[in-house]
Amino acid sequence: MKIVFLNTLHEPHDKRVYQKIGVSLARANHEVWSVAPVPAPGTHAPLPEPGEPDGNGIRIVLVPPAATKKRRFLALFRLVREGMRLGADAWCAPEPESWVAALALKALRGGRVVLDMHEHIPTEFAKFFPAPLQGFMTWLTVRFMRLFARYTDLIILTRESFEAPWEGLSTPRVTIINTNPLQPPCADIPTALAERFAGRPVLIHQGVFGDVRGSWKLLEAVKLLVRRIPEVRCVVLGQYVYGDEAAYRRAVEEAGLAESLLLLPTVPYEAVPAHIAVATAGLVLFQPGPVNHTLAMPHKLFDYMREGKPVIAPDFAVEVRRIVEEADCGLLVDVTDPAAIADAAHRLLTDSAEAARLGANGRRIVEEKYNWGREETILLDAFRSLEGR
Repeated sequence: MKIVFLNTLHEPHDKRVYQKIGVSLARANHEVWSVAPVPAPGTHAPLPEPGEPDGNGIRIVLVPPAATKKRRFLALFRLVREGMRLGADAWCAPEPESWVAALALKALRGGRVVLDMHEHIPTEFAKFFPAPLQGFMTWLTVRFMRLFARYTDLIILTRESFEAPWEGLSTPRVTIINTNPLQPPCADIPTALAERFAGRPVLIHQGVFGDVRGSWKLLEAVKLLVRRIPEVRCVVLGQYVYGDEAAYRRAVEEAGLAESLLLLPTVPYEAVPAHIAVATAGLVLFQPGPVNHTLAMPHKLFDYMREGKPVIAPDFAVEVRRIVEEADCGLLVDVTDPAAIADAAHRLLTDSAEAARLGANGRRIVEEKYNWGREETILLDAFRSLEGR
């Protein structure tokens, strides 16, 4: 089956769309294409020539990035144009705009439509409108989603709590969460990384960062933590997307924390485990407010668990809390309180036995349950059912 991913915002090597779903489908002998925006310089692995399969057998077509609201709207037409050129048996959409493009392509060229819902679409779309209108726009978006679902052949949910908008509809749905391929904890740590962090008490926040991801709360927490553990290092690995990165870096410098709170650039997908391996604990610091955060199911949670690292995570996040409590793999805290974050970090950084116990619990449940092998089986079965229609 020829499968084309239509991406408005997701870059060519996106962690879910490419590294997990795309790679699994390609390995199952599907012909996989991905139409994706040109990535930011220095944030991606080398790309193959247009139309040529890369090392994972995926062909990538680049389109201009959709950096503004206007460009996001225009991106819909670019996706349709590229889709008309490519043709497909299945159009896969990870965003509202690409979902509309996929439905248009189904009408124009045929094929089946798959929505991969990994954001809470109603509230995320409503954020584009003034606050007094957001409640109405959330309701209206759900109405349109239910209408579009009638012409959609498969809906993939990233968490069970995303089922609510679809209740009562006959459109097939499966839940495929953001787990990782199962592999041993990373033991191959680059010399430079080991020399920089080995033997130190290290925290890590992996993934995109910014104010709604707890950047300012973390800064205040590190201020408190260095008073108790002067040699602590807190590594932020990824792009600062939400808010003013320059202002944040200035604040870190002014607080005298340039050697304690380290903002590192994005690294290739395969280099992430080594950075987690040198840490003692992993951070998930989504701030309350967005429904997306309340229902969050972040990749980083499973990244930490796979490497056997305990997590510090938000107590309000329904899905995260469920998994952390089920696995007994970390500490749930009020992430709006820097002192609570600092206390949890201090506990894990100074009680090696407890940190090891929680980390081992996380690794054990990853081996037993929360791994991509299980999710991949669901994914491939769902696409096989599409072929039979």
